[in-house]
Amino acid sequence: MALFELMVRKPWRKTGTAHRIHEELLSVREEERMTLLVEPTHAKVKALYEGYVNIGDQKPFPDPPVYTTAVRPLSG
Repeated sequence: MALFELMVRKPWRKTGTAHRIHEELLSVREEERMTLLVEPTHAKVKALYEGYVNIGDQKPFPDPPVYTTAVRPLSG
């Protein structure tokens, strides 16, 4: 599974909607872990991903910025 740029429209921001969608999507996954890439300049976004552990930075392909890389174990 790949989840790319989970966003919610303005009326639902700061209501926990994105967090609930994120958790629901992960709740049915059987993988051992989830990997997250987030731009390091988005401190507020990084703070939303409780349970993820920072494991370093990466630039997955030539054009994007360097992303903070974090992982989270899943219960499977």
